[in-house]
Amino acid sequence: MPMRRVVLATLVAMSLLSVVKAALASEDDVTQLAADSGKDPEQLRAAAATVGVPPRQYLLQTMGELPPSPPSQAVDTPGSPAGVSAALARRIECLVHYESGGSPTAVNRSSGAAGLLQFLPSTWKSTPQGRQGLSVFDPSAARAAAAWMLAQGRAREWTPVRMGLC
Repeated sequence: MPMRRVVLATLVAMSLLSVVKAALASEDDVTQLAADSGKDPEQLRAAAATVGVPPRQYLLQTMGELPPSPPSQAVDTPGSPAGVSAALARRIECLVHYESGGSPTAVNRSSGAAGLLQFLPSTWKSTPQGRQGLSVFDPSAARAAAAWMLAQGRAREWTPVRMGLC
């Protein structure tokens, strides 16, 4: 019974964190989200306010996930796969933060999820990096696998995405 309370408290805290993050989001964040999704910033704000969710969560709910920025905006972000958009790199780093706290050696003993992005063994094996025999504990391989999964429309396999945090 106490474990259920801990899980519930964690979920409540994560939800509250999402609300606080949305409240603290700067004008630049909304402008960037709008640009990344091809929406007008004012329309995005209004639509999100209508349903009572932050702009990022609104886009995730209506589009499934944020589209990558156009190729001309692709950047090489330290630690991220070469050539990914700035928005995609930010999303991957958000997932790293929530999934492992930045520890490439993190392992969830109950599920077997491992590495920076807490891949389940079966999920890891479904990625090009897993099929190549790369280690789930290799930060570069994990980020590349995450970029591939996001490009394949598999963002909702991560809990922070489903909760609207990333």
